[in-house]
Amino acid sequence: MNNKEQEKLLKLISDYEKIDKLIDYYKDKGLLIVGLNDSQGINTTSMLYRKGLLDYLALSLTSNELTPEVINAFSLTMNKTEHIDYFLKNNLSAEEIKLAQLYSAVSAFEKVMQDIGLPKFLGKVANIYKFAYKVKPNDENVKISTSIKMAEEPIMIYSSGVNDLMREVGANPFGIKKDYNDRNKKPNYYYTLKKVNNRHTLDRVIDSIERNYNNILGINNNTDIYTLGASVPRSLQKEEMNVFRNLVIEYNERLSDLCKQYKTTFIDTEQVGKKYNNSENNFHISAIGHNALANSILGHIYNNKIESNSKKTDEYKNFDICDKGAEGICISLKQDYKNSFYDAMDSTDYEYKRGLEIADEHKREFEIFQKVLSKRKNKNI
Repeated sequence: MNNKEQEKLLKLISDYEKIDKLIDYYKDKGLLIVGLNDSQGINTTSMLYRKGLLDYLALSLTSNELTPEVINAFSLTMNKTEHIDYFLKNNLSAEEIKLAQLYSAVSAFEKVMQDIGLPKFLGKVANIYKFAYKVKPNDENVKISTSIKMAEEPIMIYSSGVNDLMREVGANPFGIKKDYNDRNKKPNYYYTLKKVNNRHTLDRVIDSIERNYNNILGINNNTDIYTLGASVPRSLQKEEMNVFRNLVIEYNERLSDLCKQYKTTFIDTEQVGKKYNNSENNFHISAIGHNALANSILGHIYNNKIESNSKKTDEYKNFDICDKGAEGICISLKQDYKNSFYDAMDSTDYEYKRGLEIADEHKREFEIFQKVLSKRKNKNI
């Protein structure tokens, strides 16, 4: 056996030993793993039935002595910071979350079809996600906020803010290259540039994440939050995209500072992103990348729980839970639509158009939860 093979074997043994120590740590406490809330936690590859981030985490920590409970709220549409607040405030059930994930996938695919000039109904192909978000018999009784509150030391995989940032600047890694090429014909690029250069843009996003932290820790201040940073997609690697690439870099720096302030853990995803995503048209990592990211998070959990074993002492304002489920979220989303629509009315030119696009986003979100509510009511008839 050569030196490299010996090193590989020693690392494998070491990793297994670390996992065993983590299982031993959690076996008497029990373990809840929650994922909120953007698509970075979803396996979006064509290999839909491959495991995702939370699956790998839970599987790694599963033994005869420990079976982690998982609440996966990652979503292709309900992926903004305010949605986290709505989910927690209304204490959504696992059943409602899964239904919302399915309808979110269909809505997202329909939007993509429209954007590229294809018939909207082709987005129905996303119904295949019903196999990934299969509702289990007891899911209606598993409530997200109640579960977090009752858990001794829940693990929260937090990935939110990037979609808020894209909404703020009116662009995303898919469309920014086209906007740049059309900059002499359309105002899109210069609108985004103006937003990027406005210091308040990033402030608003970081403030929203901080609000989420306060609410999560207000439910259970023993929650261990592991926050995923944003990797720079290939579409932003070219020189003319420097200003947008720098925005992502500054976002990560500000997010890392916020994690230090709240004694949560920042997970740098840059290397995983570079290694497991080589597409210019997709900022999601591959199925194998989810395993690599899970291993990285497990390393941080080990450091926090076994090596440092630091205890939380900070207190946070108690977060009120109204327990209205999908009905409560419909009320909030309907109000978001009205607010953004009236805000657009006060705008001019391209800002007016962009305001209507944001209003349309809220409308689609409202329609998603109308379907969830309808499904739940029909089930109880």
